[in-house]
Amino acid sequence: MSTVDQNPISQYHQTIIIGCGAAGLSAAYQLHKSGFKSVLILEGSKRIGGRILTEYLDKDSLKPLEMGACWMHGIQGNPVYELAVREKFPQHTGTILSFNIGTCVDENGLQISSELHNEVDQFFESLLQDTRDLFEYQQKNNTPISSISIQKVFMEKFSNFLNSNGEDNETRSLKLKLLQRRFDQETGECGCQSMEQVSYSEFGSYQRPNGPDMEFPSGYSTLIRYLCSQIPKNWILFEQFVENILWDTDNHVKITCANGNIYECEHVICTIPLAVMKWSYKSLFTPALPTWKIEAIQKMDMGTVDKIYLFYEQLNFFNGDSLAIVYDREHDTLDIKREWFKKIFLFQKVYDNVLLCWITGDEAIFCEQLDEKHIGDVLTNLFRKSLKNPNIPTPTKVIRTQWFSNPCAKGSYSYVPVGASSCQHIHDLAKPLTAHNKSRVLFAGEHTHTRYYSTVTGAFITGQTQALQVVQQLTANNDTETLVKSITDDFNKIQWKREEPP
Repeated sequence: MSTVDQNPISQYHQTIIIGCGAAGLSAAYQLHKSGFKSVLILEGSKRIGGRILTEYLDKDSLKPLEMGACWMHGIQGNPVYELAVREKFPQHTGTILSFNIGTCVDENGLQISSELHNEVDQFFESLLQDTRDLFEYQQKNNTPISSISIQKVFMEKFSNFLNSNGEDNETRSLKLKLLQRRFDQETGECGCQSMEQVSYSEFGSYQRPNGPDMEFPSGYSTLIRYLCSQIPKNWILFEQFVENILWDTDNHVKITCANGNIYECEHVICTIPLAVMKWSYKSLFTPALPTWKIEAIQKMDMGTVDKIYLFYEQLNFFNGDSLAIVYDREHDTLDIKREWFKKIFLFQKVYDNVLLCWITGDEAIFCEQLDEKHIGDVLTNLFRKSLKNPNIPTPTKVIRTQWFSNPCAKGSYSYVPVGASSCQHIHDLAKPLTAHNKSRVLFAGEHTHTRYYSTVTGAFITGQTQALQVVQQLTANNDTETLVKSITDDFNKIQWKREEPP
């Protein structure tokens, strides 16, 4: 695997993949299985994996810390899970993550009963299921519903729920705080700043295979290393940050990188994350993108979800496996500079001496700029106050992710906001750019799957799907240099349940 190509003269490859994350490597794997020889992956950073990044606490790689993607969302028929089982990846020995609440307190140390927070969580889950059922009803009966935010609908229904129970003001106040905590948790699931941004009518478009959410065996980077091991090492070039794609030509597609390197090809599989595209699409593509593609990029959205790991000598102050803290706040009225930590919806014990918490949206972006010691001090003060224990120690080490600050990511994963349509706009994100009766630029990545957006599974499937599109197009053109020996290999089954081609 090379880092920087020293030759500024244009290089030709039959197919070029932009991005070496799950989608790019899945595409490369399929092309290699199909007999392709002239393939190049241009990776803008210094490493493989994209938004998958696993650190390890031990030399045997048995204690992973996921800095990016961590969950397989559903395992039954999930091609990523099936690959792990088929290839006998090492089994994970750490804690299986979930958002289940153990201890629940308010920021002043008031203990909140499990009955109370379970009641709010169960009602919230019932509302989520209603949105999923609503989406399926819309699709079946072709009855679109006006696009409003999921937060607005849920707040109205929750208000009716509170009124029907006739509770005292203190109980109502606690339940509203618990509801806000759950909204914050959902921003972590969706990848947004606020649930006011997420479309109520489209929320149910997200789908996953059946079964529980599970951590990937021995860390998600195991998947990345496996896929990388199945392709030639010289296919990958690092530090090739793509600045321009000249695509509407009767000759080759021309790709220019920030370091001045130029590459040409017949087909490009572009796995650039949606947030990066939103920042750069005007200069990234020449000529300008068609209006339908621009609309899709502008309508869809992608937010930031960061993690904070806190390391201690021991966690004797932390009872159980998780802690939820609810705050005295009104929705979206946080003073970010002073109250950024109030966006943290859960603390979890992932190892005997390590806590993990999530933070989302603008608060996460602000937190990315803070000194890690300062983060540890702020959260220590929060623990001391909410757990009524002035002797809680400061962490020995703090690690926080910085996905928004990463120029190759600019965020975490995509969602369908108010005013967007998964059927139209995700479909258009996936639709190729065609010139002279050829699909010149094809698009893959989690943001291009109409049902599995935001997931590694979606990225994995779309990468392989677009590789097969390239295979089919080149063989249809009677390209005698292409030996297609395994289009029907066992990876084809990952296309199950994709409603339509990109």
